[in-house]
Amino acid sequence: MTVYADTPLWGRHSTLWGHLISDTSLEELHRGADRAGLHPRAFDLDHYDWPASAHRDLERAGAVFVDGRELTRILIASGLRIPLVDRPAARARRTAEHAAQLGLDPAPRDLIVGLVGHVDPLPDEPGAYRLTCDDPAAAPRIEARDETGRVAAEEFLRRANAAARACGETGFVGQAMDVAAGVAAD
Repeated sequence: MTVYADTPLWGRHSTLWGHLISDTSLEELHRGADRAGLHPRAFDLDHYDWPASAHRDLERAGAVFVDGRELTRILIASGLRIPLVDRPAARARRTAEHAAQLGLDPAPRDLIVGLVGHVDPLPDEPGAYRLTCDDPAAAPRIEARDETGRVAAEEFLRRANAAARACGETGFVGQAMDVAAGVAAD
């Protein structure tokens, strides 16, 4: 029962990123990430993405550092790995489950209800948006390709807040990524 980390090699958001995995369970992985202070949004289906600046925190949390090939071998052996080819279907299943949880229909392309996990990045398409709401009392973070995407994000948030309130919540907590209906790509 160990969490493993590889060397940060993947550049994004002006830093290098590595992966944190468990050899046993997602519960163990979430506990290890929490001990290291990783944000729950850093979870991506079978691993956490971690910035190079978190190296010492991971060491203190007891993570074992291995190279990328060994990390992949351990993840495959654990039975937790979701291969790249299966990731879109896994995201679609998660979206369907989370949309059903709130009674949202139609569902966005990618949806997470709660604080654990992140949706796909904002696509380079007209009308695209990515919305994050970690606290219903705070303003959401909206990334949008254009005004149509911004309006679509605000409309989604209105529907999601209403759905969450109908389920007894104070408002929507989660993340969504979608493209406004009826917007044609150039």
